Amino acid sequence: MAKPSPLQVRNLVMAFLAIVVVVWNVFSDGPVMLTVIFGVCGVLALGSAAINGRE
Repeated sequence: MAKPSPLQVRNLVMAFLAIVVVVWNVFSDGPVMLTVIFGVCGVLALGSAAINGRE
């Protein structure tokens, strides 16, 4: 398996943090808009990591 680029690592870390915030926000009854924003952020970060992984 190839070593991930620094950009991929950053995107995966951001996706993980965004998903953690979504889960925390859902269980703490936080604002729905923040949940949506961080959820979209997580999906976009995962997509970016996948796209940057192609050679």
